[in-house]
Amino acid sequence: MPFKRALQLLSSFGAIWVAVIGLYVLSGILQPAMFSTAQVVNILQVASFLGVIAAGQTIVVLTGGIDLSQAGIVTLTNIVAASLMAGLSENIPLAVGVAVALALAVGAINGLLVAAVGITPLIATLGMNSILFGAALVYTGGAPSGGTPDSFQWLGNGALLGLPVPTLFWIALTLALLAMTRKTVWGRRLYATGANPRAAAMMGVSTLRVNLSAYMLSSLTAALGGLLLTAYTGSPSLGIGNQFMLTSVAAVVVGGAALTGGAGNILATMGGAVFITELSSLTNIIRVSSGTQFVVQGLLILVSVLAYRALSQSRSTSPAR
Repeated sequence: MPFKRALQLLSSFGAIWVAVIGLYVLSGILQPAMFSTAQVVNILQVASFLGVIAAGQTIVVLTGGIDLSQAGIVTLTNIVAASLMAGLSENIPLAVGVAVALALAVGAINGLLVAAVGITPLIATLGMNSILFGAALVYTGGAPSGGTPDSFQWLGNGALLGLPVPTLFWIALTLALLAMTRKTVWGRRLYATGANPRAAAMMGVSTLRVNLSAYMLSSLTAALGGLLLTAYTGSPSLGIGNQFMLTSVAAVVVGGAALTGGAGNILATMGGAVFITELSSLTNIIRVSSGTQFVVQGLLILVSVLAYRALSQSRSTSPAR
């Protein structure tokens, strides 16, 4: 009975958090400085950018889709925002407004391509990602310019209550999305669409609207992550979004979400983002080559996914009492 209760508690928060704690302890054994408060804060700050972006990816994955255009949105947001701000505080509202509007437009197009036209999500969003990167190249002529004022950089580098501002923003976003997915009619329709879109449609759910909202939300969180990252770096970069193309998906999958849709947890995705960040930190600690880092990261991600699946199967096959 105690073991069964432990499994139920683990299920409610996500098995990924066990992996997060285990990886943190391992990193601390290899490098005791990892146990310092400063290092914990640093991990949370770096994980925040991935976490914000992956939160939106979770919404799309719950529908049974995938959004590979998030990397392009992050890059375009960074380029456009830095260009429009030009280091002036009075330009911040315009830059943020344009970035958000562009992201919502991209999300709406993605949703229509997938739900109305019937293009496979992987192909639709991968093509969109190429378009966005090309648009960034055309916009900048290959030489991005501009910058962010100090008042905006506080969003990426400031702290409140001992925690980085991006981390607090990430926590607030996670709690908001958790409430939306678990406590609203829209959330129930989201899970129903991912679990069985045909059955959901027969029950009166507009799968088109659900998909549209999911992809728009994914694009919005990518833009928000891009704005936070722009505030953190203070300058534009054409390759700034590339790192999130697959890591946002990895954070969701490592968190236990099913790519087939209908199963996932925003809190578990948060753990997935922390896990991916810790993993990157660990490979830096042991000073392995970049190629070996990819191998180690891939193996640990696969192991964590297999462990989560085994745990889920053990729960589903255990006899009812």
